[in-house]
Amino acid sequence: MFTVGEFSRLAQVSKRLLRYYDEIDLLKPIQIDPLTGYRYYSAEQMSLLNRILALKDLGLSLDQIQRILRDNISTDEIQGMLLLKKAEIEQQLQGELKRIRNIESRLQSIRNTEAHKPLNVVIKNTPAQPVLSLRMIVETFEHGISLFGQIRKVLPEKNSYGLCFCICHDDDIVDRDMDLEMGRFIETQSHAPVPLVGDLQLCFRELPAVETMATIVVKGSLETIHTGYTEIGTWAEVNDYRFAGTPREICLQDALTADGSDLITEIQFPIAPIRN
Repeated sequence: MFTVGEFSRLAQVSKRLLRYYDEIDLLKPIQIDPLTGYRYYSAEQMSLLNRILALKDLGLSLDQIQRILRDNISTDEIQGMLLLKKAEIEQQLQGELKRIRNIESRLQSIRNTEAHKPLNVVIKNTPAQPVLSLRMIVETFEHGISLFGQIRKVLPEKNSYGLCFCICHDDDIVDRDMDLEMGRFIETQSHAPVPLVGDLQLCFRELPAVETMATIVVKGSLETIHTGYTEIGTWAEVNDYRFAGTPREICLQDALTADGSDLITEIQFPIAPIRN
């Protein structure tokens, strides 16, 4: 058996915490000396303490932990709870990392403006382009990324399929329930529908020609793409152009890094001159 101090050191928890768990009947000493009042713990109690600490770190209250211990929850069940908590934390971390990249890109955009950095906008005449695409309401950004993965899988690079593209048909910037069209450019003038998961399928259509398209290439994760739109907007105002259609985003290079910093996207925005 071990004294409170010894058990505390072995378990890497404070004596105060052990006393508190004793007071609330969560972890009682295995033996108390009737003469000295000294409390003793057993090595076998280490497993119970680890179970309590694991449940506490999963965010459960002490009352919840007491009920779970009475129900004698298994180690596998705790493992399942851990996996759910891990997924939740990872999702939160990804969200925070996106916020950080977004802040960094907006600060860079401010610096570019202050430094009077040249606007890298190129004007193009875009012919009608045959595509295989899917248009649907996408619940979340992550769902959209998943659909892009499916499209790349069913239309591999080694065949005669071109670049991937995305068109947001919403009138406003939204985080959920986005009206997106996603697909790939193709070289043929017709193509049979291509099934995806469930009832979804890619269908042939032709993106209309655009006489004057303002374009800019942006390197970096999708959180940085707003810098390209800012440059196009600034260029259009300076040069007396107005927007004349829905923009397109063309993936020139897929991201290979975890943070998406090597992603290369071309933004294409239809414009027309402002006539007095």
